[in-house]
Amino acid sequence: MTNQTMFKKFNRWLASFFDGINGQPINYEDHDVVVGDQRYKVVRGRRLDINQLLQIERQIYGGEPWDRQSFEIDMGRPNTLYLLLVDQNSQEMIAFIGASFNDYARDVHITNIGVIPKYQMHGLGTFLLHEVENQARQRQLLSMSLEVRRSNVTAQRLYTSLGFIKTQVREHYYHDDGEDAFNMLKKLN
Repeated sequence: MTNQTMFKKFNRWLASFFDGINGQPINYEDHDVVVGDQRYKVVRGRRLDINQLLQIERQIYGGEPWDRQSFEIDMGRPNTLYLLLVDQNSQEMIAFIGASFNDYARDVHITNIGVIPKYQMHGLGTFLLHEVENQARQRQLLSMSLEVRRSNVTAQRLYTSLGFIKTQVREHYYHDDGEDAFNMLKKLN
């Protein structure tokens, strides 16, 4: 076999490997939902929404843990799904979740989630996590994973109540302040 033939075979194998990791693009239909007694619309996030995502981050954190470029890169991947929750009354975007589906590892990784403060503690984060979980189950994935700040005890309680367990500590994980993160995992089988 010539080097050129071997190189072509390797390139085909490499392309199929990354197709397995990236999987098929995610289809998602926008729809209306009721959470608690409030009506919302769940829509697929697009790059046009990044300014609003940055505004939500500022309301939650007082800054932007993810900058525009981070959102652009994450949203540009074919295997990433962003869901936005819009209040039907005010038409305001109030929450979002980002998730990366890895068909090769059979895992969906929650990359980002946020609910503006005045809407927190109303089940919206739980709803968004369930939406992603439903997508993962449709793809026959086996787990969900995420990182959470060591200091974010409220989020840890939520994730634990939904079946996530702490699997490891990632020391100095967050670039802004060097805080540790817990890696958390939920088995879906």
